[in-house]
Amino acid sequence: MILLLKSLQLFFRIIFYAPVNVSLSIMHGAGWLVQTVAKKTRLKKIVVGNIKMVLPQSQAGPIADKLIENIAHAILELLCIPFFRPEHFDQVISWQGEQRLEAALKQGKGVIILTMHAGGYELIPMALAKRGYKINTVFRATAEDSIFEIVNQSRQQGGVNLINILEEDMYKQTLKALADNELVFLLADTGALESRHEYISFLGKKVPAATGWLTLAQRSGAVVIPTLAKKAGPKNTIIMFQPIEVTKDNREAIIQETGQIFESYIEHNPEQWAIFINEFETRRMTGNE
Repeated sequence: MILLLKSLQLFFRIIFYAPVNVSLSIMHGAGWLVQTVAKKTRLKKIVVGNIKMVLPQSQAGPIADKLIENIAHAILELLCIPFFRPEHFDQVISWQGEQRLEAALKQGKGVIILTMHAGGYELIPMALAKRGYKINTVFRATAEDSIFEIVNQSRQQGGVNLINILEEDMYKQTLKALADNELVFLLADTGALESRHEYISFLGKKVPAATGWLTLAQRSGAVVIPTLAKKAGPKNTIIMFQPIEVTKDNREAIIQETGQIFESYIEHNPEQWAIFINEFETRRMTGNE
């Protein structure tokens, strides 16, 4: 698998010397091919089953088709981002609410960008770095996770700093970054069970949600901006919601508020939630394992 992905990257390295429209058309065409093949495999059945597990009244088939399409394009984007120029980002990403980030940074305490595994979430830190923001991505990966060799090459584009919580003191590193008025990028859904978490009501189920970001926001004074990258095949819209301040007295209210933001988003856009591609994670997150 690693050899195949590296071979594909080499191919796209050459392709991206072509004009922007040509290189993106080839990337999008490859994404279309991947999703066409994927829909004819057992993957489609797995995704339909996962969606029904969480949203039993939904039209799981069409949702699964859109989700697989989104995932296919997201994979191609992740492979190709090392070769993106600013014009490529401008073609595949639009922004909503970026002024909220600019205003928050004027407080001088940094900003926590909080998202979930939905849509084009991997693009968020790289796109922000390309726009000149200093950003740090927190993730978890062991040395045995060879796939991260390629993923992390893409994640570091534009100067994104990676903080692996299995190798570094996450709080020490992120507190320093926020004190320097930088951004810290965190995910609140899958992986929650391996870190500090609470159970919240989400889509009618009790779901574990990571809470380390609450402590980080409280200790640093940084505001939290819930952020989502809505994906429609090859197009992405990065949406920044109203900044949230966390204090000792409002922690419980804040975790419910952010949970409701993400819940409403998935209710209206179930084809965005990448967890549905993974049966193990879907069962674990929803208590059905």
